[in-house]
Amino acid sequence: MTRELWIRASLYAAALAAGTTFSVVFTGNPYGGSADDLSGLLGSTQSAFAVMAGAAIVAILVGSAGRYRFILLLPAAALYTLVAVYGRLPLSISGWRRLAAEIWRDVFTAANIMYLQRVPYDLQSGLFVLLIPVVVILVAFATSATLYERSPVISVTILGLTVGVLSTISFEDGIGPYFAVFLVSAVALLYATGTVGSTGSLRSLSRSGVVAGVAVVLIVLLLPKMPLASSMIRPGAIDWTRIGAGQTSRLSTQADVGDYLSAGRDAQIFEVQSSEPLYWRGGTLDHFDGVRWTSTTSPGESDGEEISPKVPTRTVYQRVKVLDSETNLVFGGYEIVNTSLPDAQRHSDGSWSVANTLGDGTEYRVISKVPEPTAEQLQNAGTSYSKTIRQKYLQLPGNRPEVLQKTAERIQRRYRPVTPYEKARAIQRYLLYDGGFVYNLNVKYPPGQELQEFLGDKREGFCTQFATSMALLAREMGVPSRIVYGATEGQQARPNEYMVTGYDMHTWVEIYFPGVGWYPFDPTPGFSVPNAMEANAPMPQNPAIGQDAAVNSPNLYEKRPLGHGVAPSIQSSSEKKQHATSPEKHKSRSKQQRPSTVPPWIPYTLLLVILVASVPLTKGLLLRKGDPDALYEDLTGRLRDILPPGKARLADSPALTPMERILLLADAAGLESGPFKEFSRAYSGYLYSGEAGPETYRTVQIAYRRARRAYAILPLWRRALGVVNPASLLWRAKAGLKSLRAYSRKTIQGRLRSIIRRLR
Repeated sequence: MTRELWIRASLYAAALAAGTTFSVVFTGNPYGGSADDLSGLLGSTQSAFAVMAGAAIVAILVGSAGRYRFILLLPAAALYTLVAVYGRLPLSISGWRRLAAEIWRDVFTAANIMYLQRVPYDLQSGLFVLLIPVVVILVAFATSATLYERSPVISVTILGLTVGVLSTISFEDGIGPYFAVFLVSAVALLYATGTVGSTGSLRSLSRSGVVAGVAVVLIVLLLPKMPLASSMIRPGAIDWTRIGAGQTSRLSTQADVGDYLSAGRDAQIFEVQSSEPLYWRGGTLDHFDGVRWTSTTSPGESDGEEISPKVPTRTVYQRVKVLDSETNLVFGGYEIVNTSLPDAQRHSDGSWSVANTLGDGTEYRVISKVPEPTAEQLQNAGTSYSKTIRQKYLQLPGNRPEVLQKTAERIQRRYRPVTPYEKARAIQRYLLYDGGFVYNLNVKYPPGQELQEFLGDKREGFCTQFATSMALLAREMGVPSRIVYGATEGQQARPNEYMVTGYDMHTWVEIYFPGVGWYPFDPTPGFSVPNAMEANAPMPQNPAIGQDAAVNSPNLYEKRPLGHGVAPSIQSSSEKKQHATSPEKHKSRSKQQRPSTVPPWIPYTLLLVILVASVPLTKGLLLRKGDPDALYEDLTGRLRDILPPGKARLADSPALTPMERILLLADAAGLESGPFKEFSRAYSGYLYSGEAGPETYRTVQIAYRRARRAYAILPLWRRALGVVNPASLLWRAKAGLKSLRAYSRKTIQGRLRSIIRRLR
């Protein structure tokens, strides 16, 4: 294999590996629908790997297109994106308008997905519209850097940082094969661009290649471990002003449902007229994959009786008015038995939804049944669970942290509960009081380590983490559970009228009891299930803190004085009740502890912006010296950067004088030679006359400005490409490296000779 083929093969393999690495941020599931909703290459393959591999191949072809590579870059990225994602190019103006509207909707949805969720993402058209151009641009620039700028170090750096960033975002899940291919290909590329023997065979790897390769590999390996990595990819808050619009039932263990988009906290979500202040139930989540909760409910099925006929209930009537929000959920408190919405549909978990979005001003009526089982009914419910209940509500992910099992064992040893009801109350007590947990909206955990750290040493969090922990601990102890999302009662605006804002959105837990149904528990400090819902089985008050006790009766808590184990946010049960029903306190605390979040797509954008912006920024910094040498380097650099690949080599010979070099470049660029000849004379006078006074500087600067005006007659697109073309910077770096190497060799040899003479 010839050297050129070796270089191209290793370069293309590294580029293909880095480009297809983007597929690790996707799962194989179509987002919000069936695979039929996808089209183009994405729809036919249902594979992110195929789409990203195609994008990398397109980028390699563009990056190898010689003088046309930068002209083809954006059109090729746009054309491939349309074909791969939508599979068509409209033939009419109206068709393009419809496609543009579809793309806009998909991109808007994708932006919300990337803001709300952590990777992996489901297959969604808008995500590919955003990421395919990134793949094409990065891979094309990396390919071009080696083939035309003769700088494989830049190529390896671009591709290596891409793999490193994706490794960070994906928590290194599935990144191994891609990194292995990239590593082997990068080493081969650096080796191929090393020194060559007299026969043309590869002989050794250049020292700069070794240093660059080691540096890139270390960066790729260390990037996921950097302190800022978790902040960069921490998923954003849930925008409850668009409740259920699109995918209704997803919740990350890091997402704080008490924190929303910029206007979400203060947004008035809906208004409820009700004779009782209740928790306004929206829907449930039953499947946990180790990262986030999802809902597997469906219309027309049954997940076990919601409320048994044997259980006392209270009928409550509500009138709901949707305000500054969009939703397809029907809110009610607690189990909705009827609603005035004609197209409302009941789901298997007792929640209701409508096909069309309910927006500002929509009003509907709801009849709800509030379960009020007795403590005896809950205590004697037993464990006769149906097959559906066992499969669905005892599900646990295989990758759950070890601390979950240890915490369940600790609760079992400490309280020794026997019945499912005792276990539920014991878990609730541990999270509320004995475990030393603190309610904190401003907590940040490393991605993928939320439960490990929350249940481990840190023990700080918000309702999502408290509810998730209780639900999973219950399942670990054999008790069926699920997460509920909705809202607390809100702030009373007028008698029997409650205003629900972004501050009031909340999650809690429901436990299943055979012969009773689903019963709510709230393990979050500072919140409590309303009195109407615990009328016959209230949570015992004045718990004993930090005491090991046998708990074999419905009353898990002995009436003993509070001790040091109380979480700082809970001082007494009466204060807890007061806090839970005081939205103003919750608001002020939330404002002070509002977490800062960075959407996970920011690293993609930052990487692209840095790569593009660093070129003109570096050129500008070099020019700021303002001396004749800086002006000469800037002018020759501008001429180099607008020339097609290879043409600038005619001015690379070290035997050329400054005038000969700059005139050759100006002639190749098709520019009038007069202004450049004038500048060359002024600069040569500065170099060889030995006069470096202000007058000499001024003469060179005047000639430079005239040459710049001559340069400005070039078309704008050529000058724009020249601005972002790094060819001149690479040439200067290469020349500087040669000079440094020669100086170092000369200095070292001189010192060695001096030492030898002294030894003699």
